[in-house]
Amino acid sequence: NDDVVLSITSGGDNTLSLLLENPKQIVSIDVNPAQNYIAELKLQSLQALGYEEYLGLLGVSDSSKRLSYYSQVSRLLSDDARSWFEDNTNVIEKGVIHSGKFETYLNAYRKYLLPLVHSKQTISQFVGQNSLQDQISFYEKVWNTWRWRLFFRIATNSSLLRKLARQDGASTLSSEDESYLQRLEKLIYRNHLKTNFYIHYALTGEYGDLLPDYLSKENYNKLRDCNSERCEFRNDDLLSFLKKTSDNSLTKYNLSDAFDFSSGEAAFAIWEEIIRTAKHGAKVAYWCNQIEHLAPHEVERSVARDTNLEKELVDQDRLYFYRSFHIYTITK
Repeated sequence: NDDVVLSITSGGDNTLSLLLENPKQIVSIDVNPAQNYIAELKLQSLQALGYEEYLGLLGVSDSSKRLSYYSQVSRLLSDDARSWFEDNTNVIEKGVIHSGKFETYLNAYRKYLLPLVHSKQTISQFVGQNSLQDQISFYEKVWNTWRWRLFFRIATNSSLLRKLARQDGASTLSSEDESYLQRLEKLIYRNHLKTNFYIHYALTGEYGDLLPDYLSKENYNKLRDCNSERCEFRNDDLLSFLKKTSDNSLTKYNLSDAFDFSSGEAAFAIWEEIIRTAKHGAKVAYWCNQIEHLAPHEVERSVARDTNLEKELVDQDRLYFYRSFHIYTITK
């Protein structure tokens, strides 16, 4: 209840899931205002819509009434968010969970490339295996064909992803020690895809039987009852925001893959500001995608990496896209 959380918005999924943990305050920032507007819509929709309407508006379930649902929510939005949606009604009609740059890229991959590799029946069988061992066997005997490897490597080419799937400003550097295919195979061998809504969405366009925390029926009322005023959305980049933040004021940092968008000097400046703004014992969590990023040695006295917790959480992770996940504790 005493936590003051800084979270990168990126559509709001993690921010809303963090809100379920009942922190004192969350400040959710993004350099792309559209990300904050979409997250704001997700949060305020809970106050105006029933559960099935909520899923219909966001695009989790099919609906022909999304614009009607939106009209019930719009009065709760900030002026900037309302104005943006009025200029981008296609985002509402499409369903906001399908409207991101990465999701649009996934949709194109599913429509044009994946059918050249596997049928809908094979895809359904792959994500529906009853055990991890059955899944591994199916992958090795049926799924892992030369066509699959070829088209997946094409679709996950780093230059193509930067241009079509990732936010502007991502690092142009990359480390080739591990391909996206190798990362995905690690996930397939450790994680039961039948309960992995991210892989379900990537391959079928739907979440399957299990939904992200903020969309689940059991969390609908809990999130609805949260005081939305405790969650503030700001349009800002990470370093600029931190420079305007008071000393010793934050206890948790969800930084997504922010260091993929920062050069060496900027990344060092971010760490300096994290240490200044953090309370003693604050936790910093982030993912790395293109390149590995660790806290610079100049700040080692003020940070402690928790490799055991990193490993424990990576083993539970449903994502394959990122190369690594890191957690640090700030010491003062």
